[in-house]
Parts: sequence; structure tokens; C-alpha cells
Amino acid sequence: MKYGYFDDKNREYVIERPDTPAPWVNYLGSPAYGTIISNNAGGYSFVRSGANGRILRYVFNSEDRPGRYLYLKDNESGDYWSASWQPVGKDLSLYRSQCRHGLGYTRMCADYSGIHSEALYYVPLNSTHEVWALTLTKELRRNKSHISGLPCLP
Repeated sequence: MKYGYFDDKNREYVIERPDTPAPWVNYLGSPAYGTIISNNAGGYSFVRSGANGRILRYVFNSEDRPGRYLYLKDNESGDYWSASWQPVGKDLSLYRSQCRHGLGYTRMCADYSGIHSEALYYVPLNSTHEVWALTLTKELRRNKSHISGLPCLP
């Protein structure tokens, strides 16, 4: 089963199916601060040492928790989801996503319920913090059964 591919032009690994058999992770960081982030936003942060300086507790397993989860809610319907497929885990026939692990960043894009989200995670050079940037785009026509198909731009 194919879950993703290497994008040589943009130097990224692109994961097109979020239901991978195990978390597929990327390392983001500098010598002083780092983070491990999975294709579903699970992972942990650490100071100087991934083994001894953990800030978040994390065990590599199929649960892929805790993580960097950004929750979204439609106030009209009360429906909610996350910018990464997990931890909410919406039906994949309605929730479309893509994760791009690049050199020093991870970008997750999703389409659900007429909303396109792009979450960008990175650690600035020579810094001891991480940045989470979320962009939301709403379709002009509110049609909850339609998935917009907006691209996750490299």
C-alpha cells in the first residue's frame, strides 16, 4: 500500500494517506532545542538531548500522543476536527489531508467541511522555541459534502 512519495523538486517527503501503519516523523530543531513531529502532529520537544531533555512525555507507539494538535470547530453545526487527521480521526472519505516533511519544517494540509487548513511547524534557527502557524480558508459556497481539493503548497 502506498502512503506517500519523495518530492525531489521540493526536497520533501509527502504523505497523502494519514492512516500510516506507524507514525512517520520529522526532526525539527537546532543544537539547543528540538522537536520530533509525526505525520499526524504527534511527538515531543526537548532541550539539548532527545533522550534526556524531554519537555513532553511521548512513547513511540500507534497512539501517537501527545502532540501539537490544533482543533477546529464549526459553531453552526457543532462539528469539530483537527488540522491533522489525529487525534479526532474523521472519516477519510470526508477528511482529505496531506503532510509534507521538509528540511526543518513540517506542513499539514487538510480539507473538511468546506474548510481548508494549513498548519506549519518549525523551529527558527538558533532558537529555543517552536512555531505553529495555522491558516484557514473557507469555501465561498457552504457545501459540507464537497471536499475542496485545495493544494498543500510546497
